[in-house]
Amino acid sequence: MKKILSALALLALALPASATPTVREIVNPNEPMVEVPGLFMGPSRLSTVEFCAEANEIADWENIITDEDFDNMEACLIEMT
Repeated sequence: MKKILSALALLALALPASATPTVREIVNPNEPMVEVPGLFMGPSRLSTVEFCAEANEIADWENIITDEDFDNMEACLIEMT
């Protein structure tokens, strides 16, 4: 038991102080929120919507037509949340 406690104490000393869990930061709290027409998931940050549109090669996220584009956009926005 003492060996285990000693090993844990050494491990704690070896870990940097920054190894504690981090808090998520909102990079730009004033960024506009937008809703993607046809997706009923509430508003998302404009930069996130634009990132997902670009990543999925969707030319105009305000006029999504195909089911595949809707599915890809929704999956990306959920993953980025």
